[in-house]
Amino acid sequence: MKHTINKMSAARSTRLILDTDMGNDIDDALALGMIHTLQSQGECELIGVVSSKDNPYSPVYIDIVNTFYGRGDIPIGIVRDGATPDDRTFILPVANARNDGRPRYPRSKLPDEYEDAVPLLRRLLAREPDNSVIMVMIGFSTNMAQLFDTPGDANSPLCGADLFAKKVKRVVAMAGNFSDEVQANPTLDNREYNIHSDVPSAVRFFNYCPTPITFCGYEVGCMMPYPAASITCDYQWVNHHPVAEAYVHYIPMPYDRPLWDPATILEAVRPGCGSFTLSPKGRVTVDEYGCALFKPEPSGRHRYLIAVEENLELTINEIVSLCSKPLPDNSAVRTTPSMESAK
Repeated sequence: MKHTINKMSAARSTRLILDTDMGNDIDDALALGMIHTLQSQGECELIGVVSSKDNPYSPVYIDIVNTFYGRGDIPIGIVRDGATPDDRTFILPVANARNDGRPRYPRSKLPDEYEDAVPLLRRLLAREPDNSVIMVMIGFSTNMAQLFDTPGDANSPLCGADLFAKKVKRVVAMAGNFSDEVQANPTLDNREYNIHSDVPSAVRFFNYCPTPITFCGYEVGCMMPYPAASITCDYQWVNHHPVAEAYVHYIPMPYDRPLWDPATILEAVRPGCGSFTLSPKGRVTVDEYGCALFKPEPSGRHRYLIAVEENLELTINEIVSLCSKPLPDNSAVRTTPSMESAK
């Protein structure tokens, strides 16, 4: 039997908000580039990006990628009192890259145009139709936990949790590890990074979220390595690509990084595409140590992804194609102005 990946399973009107810890791992960068390709193909619309990494270069790198794809007008939010403030390895060198003394990668926003994440989330959600937004979380739960605790404001009289429940149709989150081994024996050593980096926020969000959540667990991404050969071969349509350059900076090449976050994007935009099946309904509970345990419940709002092994090669190839696909005529790269003052 020949297996295929259904590319047209998502509704054309899929509207996404991305919450990312951009700068910690390179798969976040791949995921953002992938979203832009999916939007160019008419499969989704990215209405906002918020960073859960408390580092000033995280929104800068997001801005660079959005601008590269010709969408520098997408609002960007920055976390307050967040985790992992260190620079790590790829956002700073890409932001500071120069050609003949000028910024290699244009930006569209000045530093004071990156908004606080929680007010931005309230504004974005308030203006959307009810039950219409897909919240994609590929970082920490910091912004969402803070959002839940907000009172009504000029954007909406609803508190944050009620506004979220009214506007968000579904959450797709890269979080947890649902392998049989980890679920049977959760320890401090096998806790998933996005949860244990901010445990109080993960407890607040995942244990009390009023909206259905689909989890893309650690074990799923580990089955899907991004081939290093793609970085050296598939991005040659442009002299400099902010995602490919970031990949080279992340750790010494060559390496094949698991596709945790791109797998999450694929499920968010193309549910039912053939890459994954879903667990039974249940409930994921995060404990005080950051361990996430799944318990089947017929009325539960949580499910986790199970990779379809016979489709793994097709899934990886599709993700690679979406991440590296050339821009139409490279027009966005040529026409977006550089923000010299945003250095």
